[in-house]
Amino acid sequence: MSATVAFDARMLGASGIGTYIYYLLREFAAAETELRFNLMGDPEKLAQIVKGRQNFRITSADFPIYSVAEQVKIPSLARGADLLHSPHHNVPLLWSGKLLLTFHDALHWDYPEYIPDWRGKIYLWAITKKIRRADWIITPSHFTADRVTEIFDFPQEKISVIYEGVDPERFFPRDENSVAAALKKYDLTLQTYILYVGNLKMHKNIIRLVEGYRIAKKRGLEYPLVLAGKIAGLRAKVDVEKILSVPGVRYIGEIPHEDLPYLYCGARALAFVSLYEGFGLPPLEAMACGCPVLASDAASLPEVVGDAALIVNPYDVDEIAESLQKICLDLKLRKNLIEKGLERAKKFRWQNTARQTLEVYRKVMEDKI
Repeated sequence: MSATVAFDARMLGASGIGTYIYYLLREFAAAETELRFNLMGDPEKLAQIVKGRQNFRITSADFPIYSVAEQVKIPSLARGADLLHSPHHNVPLLWSGKLLLTFHDALHWDYPEYIPDWRGKIYLWAITKKIRRADWIITPSHFTADRVTEIFDFPQEKISVIYEGVDPERFFPRDENSVAAALKKYDLTLQTYILYVGNLKMHKNIIRLVEGYRIAKKRGLEYPLVLAGKIAGLRAKVDVEKILSVPGVRYIGEIPHEDLPYLYCGARALAFVSLYEGFGLPPLEAMACGCPVLASDAASLPEVVGDAALIVNPYDVDEIAESLQKICLDLKLRKNLIEKGLERAKKFRWQNTARQTLEVYRKVMEDKI
């Protein structure tokens, strides 16, 4: 089948969605496919991913997401394509061709208080109507697929659940010497800290995590809690000064791409007690590095981590405290979680994500919907 897919890659530099775009395009470029692609985004960064493959055309698109410009320019830049793939819910209202979107989570619909102002509410209302008319929707979990069905009254038969992946060439257990050397940059040592990775947004439940940690520390837990992620520019952010006033809590900022696997490998445990995730990459990345994981029982996380993590009620700070102590000090539990986590992470590969996505492209363009 010779057809063209227009792909909005402007969010390549974002955290979770950017990771999704990067690996999806990398695997598309490595695949034997007859499809042609029009990638819209940063030409220099995109060229590094597709490495001169002849079936990829790159179109410069430097206008911001959630803007009037994207609503006008994306349909224009994608003109002539047989399918437009929006890897986020910021779908172009003026696009009249076939539309596929990846709907990562329904956070703004389930937590409308995170929408900053009346303009955001109008925008959400407008794209809700467009999402309902999409030809197909990909979600990264069954939890999110269920939310799409409920919120948009979208037919289940037009939703494909395609799990995201873990890069085994990046996330794997490293030798102790290389980990120790990498941790010096952050003044950390092997197996002596609890790690959190992710943006410090309200739904990530950092406040309860820190409160649980404070209780656990009073009960004798000695390991510091290290927070790694983005603060600047968040519309709904935690009170960082209040959090950092808790003894033992450290914030080390955004972590460079090359350092993250070493931080996972060196951690005593990853604590990820988020209230809301469409998928949740950090727990799987940590598992792939041989790091035990404490995860919440909320949203998609139980679906993703299976029985390979210690599960906790994210609203119960006493349970969080008890679980932090347990995952750090119970050697039998730790060994079991490490073994199960390494096996669990193997089930999630970006090659599978890309292969299944290409199958959806063909299905939609052949009108088998």
